[in-house]
Amino acid sequence: MKLSQIMTAVFVATLLVAAIPASAATGNYTLGVQSGTTSDTYAAENLPNANVMGYDTIDLAIGALEQGDVDFVLGDLPTLKFYQTDTNGLTIAGSFSEEDFGIGVAPGEADLLAAINVALGEIIDSGEYDTIFAASFGDEIVVLTDDTDANTADAYPANATGKLADALAAGTILFGTDPYYPPFESYTDNTTDMVGFDVDIAAAIAAKIGAAYDDANFSATMVEKTWDDLLAFGYTDYDATLSAMTKTAQRAEKTDFSRAYYSSKQGILASADSPTITGVDDLNKAADPVVEEDDSPSLTVLVSSLAIGLIAVARRKN
Repeated sequence: MKLSQIMTAVFVATLLVAAIPASAATGNYTLGVQSGTTSDTYAAENLPNANVMGYDTIDLAIGALEQGDVDFVLGDLPTLKFYQTDTNGLTIAGSFSEEDFGIGVAPGEADLLAAINVALGEIIDSGEYDTIFAASFGDEIVVLTDDTDANTADAYPANATGKLADALAAGTILFGTDPYYPPFESYTDNTTDMVGFDVDIAAAIAAKIGAAYDDANFSATMVEKTWDDLLAFGYTDYDATLSAMTKTAQRAEKTDFSRAYYSSKQGILASADSPTITGVDDLNKAADPVVEEDDSPSLTVLVSSLAIGLIAVARRKN
C-alpha cells in the first residue's frame, strides 16, 4: 500500500470522527409540571423545544426533580418556595408570568358568587386579609390585583337562591379543593384536617356570610377533589372551587370566577444537579451537552491506531 493511499484513508476517517456529535446526551431540557395547570399550558404554548412531563400532583413533579428525572419544575411560585424551604438542595431559578387566583362557582349561581365577592371585599378592606396572608407567607409583601368592576356585587343578596340558599340551609358552604398543594391547602400530620391559605380564606368567607345572614355557626367545609375533578367544573358535591386556581379565559368559559383573592407569579424550581439558566426563555434552548467518561477507546484513538498499523504494513511490504 502506498503512503498516499494510507493518508487518504486517515483523512476520510478523521472526517467521520469530526461528523459525530461530541456527546450522545445532547438534547433539550426536561420540565416537570402538574398536568392541567397554567404552568403546563405555558410550557405547551411558549416552550415547544422543551420535553414536558406531566404529573398528577406537584409533589410527584418535585420527586422527579429530586431523582433527576427532570431538569426543572414549573409551578406557582409560592408553592415552589414552600418546597425549596422544606427540601434541601432545591432552589428557585427564576419567575415569570403574573397570574391571579379566583374562586369558581357554577355558571348561573349569581347569588353565591355575589356573596363570595362581598365577603372577600369585607375581608380585604378590614385588613383581615393581611393577617391571613402573613400566616401562610410570612413577611412577603401583599400584592393583590383589584379586578372588580361595575358587575362585581357590593351587597349580599336579600333573598338567597340556588346554591347559596342550599348552603345557608345546611349551615355550611362546601369548597372543592385539591389538598396536596401547600402552602395553599394540605393535610396536617393526622391526614384529616386541612390547613393553608385557602383554608383560612374559606373560613373567613364563611364567617362573613354567616354574619350577613344571622348565623353565627355558619362554617366552611373543604371537600377533597382531584385537580382533574376541579377542572371538570361539575360542582356535583360541592358549592365552589377554592384551590389556588388561576383565572384564565379558557376556564372562565366553564365557570364563573370571583374577584381575585391572590396574585402571584409562576416559578422555576431547580435541584443541585440542574443546568444553569438565566430565565424562563433559556428553557426553550438546547441543553448543554454532557460528555460522559467512558473507559472504552474512542473512535479517534481507533483511527489513530489503524493509521499506524497501515503505515507499518506498508513499510514491511516496501
